[in-house]
Amino acid sequence: MDKSLLKKVLASVLLLVALGYVGNLYVLKPKKEQITRLDREIKNVTLKIEKGKKALRREKALTKEIAALEAKLETMKSVLPTKEEIPGLIREISRLGYYNRINYALFQPGREVVKADQGYAILAIRLEFKAFYPQLISLLSGISKMERLVKPVTLKVLYASKGRKVVLENPHLMVKCVLETYRYVPLQKVKEKKGGKK
Repeated sequence: MDKSLLKKVLASVLLLVALGYVGNLYVLKPKKEQITRLDREIKNVTLKIEKGKKALRREKALTKEIAALEAKLETMKSVLPTKEEIPGLIREISRLGYYNRINYALFQPGREVVKADQGYAILAIRLEFKAFYPQLISLLSGISKMERLVKPVTLKVLYASKGRKVVLENPHLMVKCVLETYRYVPLQKVKEKKGGKK
């Protein structure tokens, strides 16, 4: 082979290798880096989209749950007395005793305890009376059927005739009872800081 031809071939090969190296270094390598960067960005955006979809699903579920809880609250509010209804409720309990021929030895409505951070107020009514079993059952049945929620929280029943022979069929009973009713109170928002604007 001719030396000049060999030099030309070697020069061409070296030129092609150099062009390949330079092309790889200045054209392909930046493109590969850009593709790698874009792949990372696509993965990050895909993850953000998935997180967003999950958050949206959670938001929809929470919205449904909030709606269900609000409906439940409205139902509960419908059986709880308002502040204006409390005196009538107390009179109704007193009338139930009268209709059942019960003379209360103690009929003591307490002070209302407001738990505004929990959304309700409690009114306790202490009762003490003597009654026969059917009267007691009739009174408790009447209380359970009241339009507004009233429930016995404590009920202590003893034989009223101590020392005497107790009649087992229909004994005279001494009853101590605490009834409670609850009133809805709107929850208080976050307490304002002292010195802050109201």
